[in-house]
Amino acid sequence: MMKYTSQAVAKPYFIAAIGLFIAQVVFGLIMGLQYVMGDFLFPEIPFNVARMVHTNLLIIWLLFGFMGASYFMVPEESERELWSPKLAIVLFWIFLAASVLTILGYLLVPYASLA
Repeated sequence: MMKYTSQAVAKPYFIAAIGLFIAQVVFGLIMGLQYVMGDFLFPEIPFNVARMVHTNLLIIWLLFGFMGASYFMVPEESERELWSPKLAIVLFWIFLAASVLTILGYLLVPYASLA
C-alpha cells in the first residue's frame, strides 16, 4: 500500500523492468533455437548480436528494477516525499531512451563496423 504520493514514480520503472525482462527471455529463446537449429533467424540476428542484446538487457532491467525499488522505498524509510518526482520521471525517460537506442544500435548497425 502506497503511503506517499511520490512513491507512484516507481511504477513506470517496474513496468519497464518487466518489459525488458520479457525481451531478455525472448532473446534467450532465440539463442536457444539458434543453438539447436543453426540457421534460425541467422541473417537477421546473428548469435553474437543476440548474446550481446541478451546480456545487456539483463543489466538494464535489473537497473530499472533497483531504481524503481529505491524510489518506492526511500519515501517510506525517510518518512517524507521525494524531493523532485518530476526529475525522477525525466531520468526514467532519458534512461529508457538511451537503453532502447543502445539495443537498436546492436540490432541495426553491422557488428563488423563497430569492431
